[in-house]
Amino acid sequence: MKLLELRLLRISLKSKNFYRSKKLVHSLGMPYVKIHACSNGCMLYYKDNENKESCTVCGESRYEEPAQGNKSRKVPRNVLRYLPITARLQRLYMSQNIAKHMSYHAQPRDKSVMVHPSDGEAWMEFNKMFPNFANEIRNVRLGLVTDGFTPFGIHAAPYSCWPVFIVPYNLPPEMCTRKSNIILALVIPGPKHPGKNFNVYMQPLIDELLDLWENGAATYDCHRKQNFTMRAIVLWTIHDFPAYGLVACWSTHGKLACPICGSDIKTFGLKHGGKPCWFDCHRRFLPENHAFRKSLKCFRKKTKVTDLPPKHLIGDEVYDQLSSLTPDSKDKNKYEGFGKWHNWTYISGLWQLPYWKKLLLRHNIDVMHNEKNVGEALLGTTIDILDKTKDNGKARLDMAMICDRPTLHLTRKPNGKWQKPRAKCCVRKEDKSVILKWFKQLKFPDRFAANLSRSVRLDHQRFIGLKSHDLHIIIERLLPVALRGFIPEKEWNDISELCFFIDNFVPKKLIQCECVNLRRRYRFCYAS
Repeated sequence: MKLLELRLLRISLKSKNFYRSKKLVHSLGMPYVKIHACSNGCMLYYKDNENKESCTVCGESRYEEPAQGNKSRKVPRNVLRYLPITARLQRLYMSQNIAKHMSYHAQPRDKSVMVHPSDGEAWMEFNKMFPNFANEIRNVRLGLVTDGFTPFGIHAAPYSCWPVFIVPYNLPPEMCTRKSNIILALVIPGPKHPGKNFNVYMQPLIDELLDLWENGAATYDCHRKQNFTMRAIVLWTIHDFPAYGLVACWSTHGKLACPICGSDIKTFGLKHGGKPCWFDCHRRFLPENHAFRKSLKCFRKKTKVTDLPPKHLIGDEVYDQLSSLTPDSKDKNKYEGFGKWHNWTYISGLWQLPYWKKLLLRHNIDVMHNEKNVGEALLGTTIDILDKTKDNGKARLDMAMICDRPTLHLTRKPNGKWQKPRAKCCVRKEDKSVILKWFKQLKFPDRFAANLSRSVRLDHQRFIGLKSHDLHIIIERLLPVALRGFIPEKEWNDISELCFFIDNFVPKKLIQCECVNLRRRYRFCYAS
């Protein structure tokens, strides 16, 4: 199959025009579909609405106004690119090199160490609930991944494009995330953020997933030399926390931003910071006899915690909650009780899948996004980077109201200005230059990290343009070394323990497999 693809692509590159190249590549049998959409994202001109000329929700026209004297061609205002995934999943079984690995998840191995999603509780629980699906090990388990990005760069005109990817989890860990095996299913156009209309664009993919669950697709297994009916399911979604609000339709803003705790949470607003705060909401998860629950000084002053953890709702309970939502009489775009006992903004189209409410784990938060956010806050606070530190004047004023830490309160000087005492976890101003110069002089082996010296600005005393992988290396490898000796030993141990905890998030087996692939790809470098 791959040889055929290479030959067709080689011929297409030698073709004289784009039309002939497109015609040759079309022989691979993996087309994409253009679906017209409302310019405001209210609806798709799809199925029953395919022949309509205007949106049934907002009344906007489907096409652009034609130029004078040119009425032959109608240009749609908004176009969704949809790439059907059935043919692309069948393609995985048309290659012998890939088809033989599609049953990797069912191979016997030591389950005490999790090396694959099939070793997790969510996968095993699904197999118990749907044994007919699990008996055919060639049925495909998928992960749905999405995030927004600016295709033209941050300095160009603002444009928010949202691709939706499908990841097959039948393959071994080192093959799941290969570029050739990740399937692009949707390209949700911009320039605006899709918002709660994200589910409108998802409808073609949901319809195809529903068909793959109920009917399946006749597929030829090139490895076993036989036909079978391939079915597929979406086990979970993966995204950062803001994208959680789009996919799960639970608003990640406000006092009820936590989708697990729901309304059973004691968040409060900061008087000076002006943001909702979840400080001291974690003690309820500790054992009932834990000493931290009785502490009156270490957390919120004069406060004991006796509450139990919030009840974890199963899929059926969440579905019943969604079914009971009624539109608000004052604002039709919201449900009654929004911001009071729930944060639901919409009912996700994924609930149309019959198995969705039976899943043990429906949504995952991307580790790299969390690591990046924690890393930026930790690096900016410990080195006291302007506009990046969380230890600012407003935080100190709020802390004086909430906590019992008088040594960190702001003090007023004789000239009327406020003085902020230095926290023990922050380095001194003269030490800050030493640490930044150390980062400026660092050199790393090839393919280990980027050139961090380009991100260090000694004149501005800060970092500029750090990427996710840069912060990954800084938090897990460099920050404990950089702070050693510049802050007290107790605070240094706490920060080092946090960095070690984040380091354990990363799956080491996946890193080892990627290193093996790099050695095979660049074996001449290692041979020399």
